[in-house]
Amino acid sequence: MNIILTHDVDSIRRPFKHIWQRRKRFKTKDIILAALKIKNLYNNIEEIISLEDKYGYRSVFFIPVFLFDIGEIIDVIKQIRKQGWEVQLHYVHEPNQYMGLFKMQKEYFEKEIGPVEGVRVHMLILNNDILAMFQKEGIKYDSTLRAETANTYDPFLIMEKLLEIPIGIMDADIFGRLKLSEREAFKYILWKLKNAELRKAYNFTVLFHQESYSMKGGGIYKDFLKYISSSNKYTVILPKSYVMLYERESLKLTMDNGLKFA
Repeated sequence: MNIILTHDVDSIRRPFKHIWQRRKRFKTKDIILAALKIKNLYNNIEEIISLEDKYGYRSVFFIPVFLFDIGEIIDVIKQIRKQGWEVQLHYVHEPNQYMGLFKMQKEYFEKEIGPVEGVRVHMLILNNDILAMFQKEGIKYDSTLRAETANTYDPFLIMEKLLEIPIGIMDADIFGRLKLSEREAFKYILWKLKNAELRKAYNFTVLFHQESYSMKGGGIYKDFLKYISSSNKYTVILPKSYVMLYERESLKLTMDNGLKFA
């Protein structure tokens, strides 16, 4: 089974007041380090790439240009792109003049970082108008739908020239919606992975927000990488691998025929 590792970057810095109000999410030691301005608990990009590099894995980071000043992380982002990580646009949808605002985000991203091939919409907002806009603007893949919504874990053509790569599991659902403990959360992830395997899925996409890495639940991402590395059943790939395969073989996909690697 192919595993796609993805990270949304919704924020990279928060004032200490924000951290204190959510202090139950963090270890006491980290709260002290944040208070002393020794550690930034909301910028964990370099820690994540160090962990993934340990296993020889590469992931995709979805970076917004509207939520914070990307100048704070631009050097790191450019560096990891050169080292094989994928960096794509985290599109922030606003209903008023959304087409113009998408073009603005895409244009600025490409000016500062590089070409946009894939997107994920912030807050996982998606409709047919947004998808049609993505296709019109030459986007090759979207990764916004949950697998439960798409009814598949495997990539499929959601529009004539636009691949959808469904999200198999997301940390915000595990902790924010289901309110699971770390122990329960890890069991749940493995249960979802097993369900995907039983459904003969060829792909399982994981979404862990980079800012959650320093929170108490962030440890399960380390556990997950350790778990998949211990078995030869799993191969970590990037979304662009599916795009390349689709373009090379000009596969005609439908909702009932997901893109598969043998």
